[in-house]
Amino acid sequence: MSVFPAVPVVRREDFAPEVVCEVYELGSHRRTPAAVKELTSRQVTIGRMMSTGAKDAAIARDLGLSLRTVRAEISALIAGLGAKSRFQAGCLLVRRFG
Repeated sequence: MSVFPAVPVVRREDFAPEVVCEVYELGSHRRTPAAVKELTSRQVTIGRMMSTGAKDAAIARDLGLSLRTVRAEISALIAGLGAKSRFQAGCLLVRRFG
């Protein structure tokens, strides 16, 4: 018998991306979004897949691209959004495109 109270399992699906992004932004130092450069449709598609938790290899396979191309597009996406990390790029995409 455990002395610790039972804790319900928390799943990623239980949280809306907007809520996760809001919590992240509350803890970050950036309060206003950076100026966004135009993104290609491929970058937006990759960003949406990335924000669902898809790995680079899975994105490459699903889109019929090389892993190197996907990683280059992710780097361009992060730079284009003015993000500091993959996670922040995903949050900014959720905010911009829903």
